Amino acid sequence: MTGKPDDLIVISLPETLNSHQRRTFVRALAGRMKGYRPRLVLDCSRLQGVDRSAIHLLLCCLEEALRRNGDARLAGLAPAAKTMLETTGADRLFRTFASSADAIKSFFQSAATLALQEEEQADGDQLRQRVA
Repeated sequence: MTGKPDDLIVISLPETLNSHQRRTFVRALAGRMKGYRPRLVLDCSRLQGVDRSAIHLLLCCLEEALRRNGDARLAGLAPAAKTMLETTGADRLFRTFASSADAIKSFFQSAATLALQEEEQADGDQLRQRVA
């Protein structure tokens, strides 16, 4: 990492982490965020299950980015993980995307374009829920 403003950091979360590994993960992530306004993409595609401890980890990552006036986005969440985020209310704190590439692109899109895409995604999610 160069530590310049608006650093983009893409990091994959492992399948599982114990409490010590979570603390180490967040400390290492904070060490990578040298710049002002970091843009963080957390790739959750390998994450096996999302429980309270996993949500806590995601929130700690978001907090580290926000401390530097940055933001964090989630990518590749499984449907069950999305449901858990919704159940806890944490979904209101994160923007979620199907892939890391989509999350990265979102940092470079205008707010209006992003809002339209999020609305379309929400409509598609509602339709899929009705069908299921």
